[in-house]
Amino acid sequence: MVRRVLLSRGGALRSNTGLGRAHFSLISLLEKTLVKDWTLAGVLEHPEKNNILARIWHRWIIHPNLVGGKTESSNADLLHITDQEQAHLVPKDCKIPVVVTVHDLFHINPRKIIIDNDVINVGENNPNFIRKYDIKKLKTGLNRADLLICISESTRNEVKRLFPNKKTALVRHQIDVDHWDPELNPKSSELISDFYDPEKCLIITVGSNEPRKRLDLVKDIISGLDSEISKEINLVNIGSDIRLNEDQLIASFQHAEALLFPSVSEGFGYPPAEAMAAGCKVLASDSAAHNEIIPSNYLLPTDELRAWIDAIETVHSEWRMNKGEERQINLKLIQHVRNLLSPTAHGIALSKAYNSLFEE
Repeated sequence: MVRRVLLSRGGALRSNTGLGRAHFSLISLLEKTLVKDWTLAGVLEHPEKNNILARIWHRWIIHPNLVGGKTESSNADLLHITDQEQAHLVPKDCKIPVVVTVHDLFHINPRKIIIDNDVINVGENNPNFIRKYDIKKLKTGLNRADLLICISESTRNEVKRLFPNKKTALVRHQIDVDHWDPELNPKSSELISDFYDPEKCLIITVGSNEPRKRLDLVKDIISGLDSEISKEINLVNIGSDIRLNEDQLIASFQHAEALLFPSVSEGFGYPPAEAMAAGCKVLASDSAAHNEIIPSNYLLPTDELRAWIDAIETVHSEWRMNKGEERQINLKLIQHVRNLLSPTAHGIALSKAYNSLFEE
C-alpha cells in the first residue's frame, strides 16, 4: 500500500540555506521513490516576505489557515512540516497524523555554553516580545504533533527532555556524495579565482557569525601559528565574510586543504559532511552533533588552542610536501559519507519513521 505525504513549510527558503537544503532533500527522496511505500501529495509554502508586517501576517494567520484547509481537503495520509521553526503550522485536531522535523532547539530552548571561562550564547537568549509569542506558538505546535523527527541523537535527547511524552525518531540528513565528489563532479579552481591562490595553503571555514560558530577561535589559531607558516595560509571565511554560489562552494571544498569547523553546537552540521563528501580533510571540535558523523581522528578538544594550532601546522606541512600538485582526495572520507548519509539510508529511515505512526 502506497501512502501520500503532504510537505509543508513557511517561506520558500532557497536550497543554499541549511533548512532549504533539507526541505528539498525530502522532496527529492519522495519524487525518486526512495521512501518505500510513500509518495509526495504536494508541497505547501509561500514566497518569502520582506516587510515585517507581511511576514507576521502570513506566518501567523494566512499560511496556518491554508495548511489547515489543505490538510482537511487533501487525500494525503500524513502532513510533514519540515522544520521546527514552522511548528505553529500543526493544525488543531488534524484528521491525519502530523510529523515535524526538529533540526535543533537553539532558539526554542536557548542556553549558554561555558568554555575556558568564555560564555557562548546558543540561540536567542533575550528575544523581543513578538519572538517570545512566536516561540510559544512553536512549542504548542510541537506538543500537538504526533511524531518529532530528529536529525541527530543530541537533538533527539534534548527533544525527549523537553517533550518527554512525545514520539520521536532519528532520521539523519542525506548528502548527495556524487554532487560533491571531485572525480564525479569536478569544479575548476577558476570558479574561486577571487580568493584561490595556488601558492598558498587554502583553509576554509563555512558558517555564519553566530557566537557558537567560534570564528574568534579561528583568529586565535591563525595568530598562534609561526609567522613563516601563517604567511603561507590563505584563510577564507565562507558565509561570514564572503558569499558563494553552489558551484563555488563545491570548488572550495574540492580545492581546500582543510575545512576548519570549531562550532560548539550544531543540529547536524552540513559543512563538515559536505567537505568529507568532497574528499576534504575536516578539523572540527568534538561537540554535538557534528561529532556523531565525523570520524574521531578529525575531532579536536573544544578548549585546547594548542591542539588546533598543531593540527593546522600538520595540514600546512602536508601541503608543503605536495606543493605544486593537486590536493590528494581522501577516498576514505568520501566512502564514510556514502555509508552513513546516503539518500538510500535517508529514505529507509524516513519510511520507518512514517510507518511507525500506522503500526497497530
